[in-house]
Amino acid sequence: MAHRSARYAAKVVALAGVLALLSIAAQKLQPGGHVTLVYPATGLGAALLWGFGVRWWPAFVLAQFVISLRATHGSVWVASFVTATELLVILLFCGVVLRYRVTRDLERLRDLGIFLAAVVLTPVVGGAATMIGESIFEKPPFERLLSDGISFWLSDFVSMLIFVPLVLGWRRWPFPTRIQFQRWLALAVLLMTLGAVIAERGPASNTLFLLLPIVVFTALVAGIPGASAAGAILLFILLGIGGMHDIARADAIIRVVFIGTATATGYILAVIWREREQGALRLFHLAHHDSLTGMYNRHELETRLQKAVTAGPPASHALLYLDLDQFKLVNDTCGHMAGDRMLQELARELQRALPRGTTFARLGGDEFAIILLHATEESVLEISAAIHDATARYRFSYGSMSFAVGVSIGITFFPDERGDTADAVLGRADVACYVAKEDGRHRSHVYMPRDEVMLKWHSSIHEVSQLEKAMEHGGFRLYRQSIVDLEGGTRTNFHEVLLRLATPSNEGVRTSAEFLPAAQRFGMMDRIDRWVLEHSCRHLGDSRDRGLKLSVNVSGSTLNDPAFYDLVVAAPEKYGFNARQLCLEVTEGVMIHRLRQAVEAMKGLRARGFDLALDDFGAGVASFAYLQELPVTYVKLDGRIVRGLGTDPGSEVIIGALVGLAKLRNIECIAEWVENQAAIDILKSLGVRYAQGFFLDMPAPLEA
Repeated sequence: MAHRSARYAAKVVALAGVLALLSIAAQKLQPGGHVTLVYPATGLGAALLWGFGVRWWPAFVLAQFVISLRATHGSVWVASFVTATELLVILLFCGVVLRYRVTRDLERLRDLGIFLAAVVLTPVVGGAATMIGESIFEKPPFERLLSDGISFWLSDFVSMLIFVPLVLGWRRWPFPTRIQFQRWLALAVLLMTLGAVIAERGPASNTLFLLLPIVVFTALVAGIPGASAAGAILLFILLGIGGMHDIARADAIIRVVFIGTATATGYILAVIWREREQGALRLFHLAHHDSLTGMYNRHELETRLQKAVTAGPPASHALLYLDLDQFKLVNDTCGHMAGDRMLQELARELQRALPRGTTFARLGGDEFAIILLHATEESVLEISAAIHDATARYRFSYGSMSFAVGVSIGITFFPDERGDTADAVLGRADVACYVAKEDGRHRSHVYMPRDEVMLKWHSSIHEVSQLEKAMEHGGFRLYRQSIVDLEGGTRTNFHEVLLRLATPSNEGVRTSAEFLPAAQRFGMMDRIDRWVLEHSCRHLGDSRDRGLKLSVNVSGSTLNDPAFYDLVVAAPEKYGFNARQLCLEVTEGVMIHRLRQAVEAMKGLRARGFDLALDDFGAGVASFAYLQELPVTYVKLDGRIVRGLGTDPGSEVIIGALVGLAKLRNIECIAEWVENQAAIDILKSLGVRYAQGFFLDMPAPLEA
């Protein structure tokens, strides 16, 4: 403890000595007067206390007391008063900048504004105290009293304006590049040379404005540190060269005011220029990086990918397409803000698993991509395994919940021998990623052009393009199949609407089982459902038969869409039919998967008069448990069970149980896939009211 105290005391004495010597030297360079025009001790003391801690106040007090004692020829009372006044100014200054959390580098306009206000206003207290002290100790004329008060304010203002940023700004090297330092050095030499020429010309100050552009350029090159250094150079040149003792005090004041004005102007322009540069850098960063994770964005990835495609030899690079598994669970359970936080955390974990310098980008949502240059298949698979390990170790915590996450990775090598584009490479990697998901998730798949899975995928893509054309150019056809009343033995005016796709030659049609799987895979079902609904509703409105009733199939995702709900509710009025003429049919599996949302939508539709049918009833394990939740009018017995009647005794038992359950809920049963009279007889004996199938009625065009 004693050793540290002694070391602290030694530092205080050393700092006090430096401050005293600089101030005495400055006094000797300046014209006579009761108050020194430039007083470095104040600025250096303020920099010491603000930048290194208030604990160094004894160094300033000691230096100031020695200087004041020397200037007042041994008057302890006057020296003490001046020392207290200067300390008060510094403490007020430090209080302002600390209270408003001003950063020491002064790189924001807000911080610079507070700093300038502090160096302008706090010396006013010192000037007023000086006037009070002189009126007590000397009682001079008012003119001199006012002059000394203004001079005190000016000296402390210029001292803090220049020396605080000079000391704090040069604590670290302010030049990021050598060329910037060379430019600043050239400007500093020019400033010293031109300043010396102006100073040697004598008391005239009408050429001082020639120095202002140099100060400004110095500030633009080196920022606040450069501007403060320029101000210090001007002080030394204009006040220390050219016989400062021989110039009038008024001219000296003009020079000091010019130095302060030029330095402050340099500060302001330096900060404005820096903020402009930082704004440009931020815009550039936002244009090339993802705003959430800070990784590269899709635009930057595609740019780099295109460069790699055109520059590299065949099969020399690789692209990894990453799609997170179970991310939607976090979003749905904890909300999107939690999902965003998980993406940020996981992106950092994945970044650590990659080699330094790897291009890692977020494509959007929970999808990422990685470019590996000059990669071999072995190295790519090692990195892929490292990514899987990183995601397997990661856990996302939210409150008391913890979530694991996986990642499916599609890999493709590029460019190939036939030439490549960035879009083609991304497309192949995306396909490979989808295959990895289809194979069970949390695994990697390498794209192979002749892979059977890839050929099937490309076939699906071709299928989707055909569906898009059908949507645009009228390639869809609507068929109907009658639902027969088994009790009366006659066809009813109740039909299921079936979707068909015309062949390119218009020589036949394809059933929905052939093309709807591709539509479901690529997210087209909502659009197709709307098309079928609107055309079916238009047919109901155009028909003169008010007893006509159509059953339209709807996918689960469409049923839970509020916009589709509104479309159904508005259809009777729009097309001119009764709501009872329209039945919406959805599969049991979809209902059970989205039970809560589905039940709310179905209750609303039933309340408005629409009929509802539950398709494939009996196919799921939850048929008995969930039927009481669903406000349906009909259940359609799964055709695979109906087909087994007469050959599989178990089918009869299952259907009997299902029919009994439905009757308890006052729900009618419709048997599907009825193919023979024997099945009809058994269904009638089991109490099934309605049936449909090829044996009863072959599908025919709806308009026929």
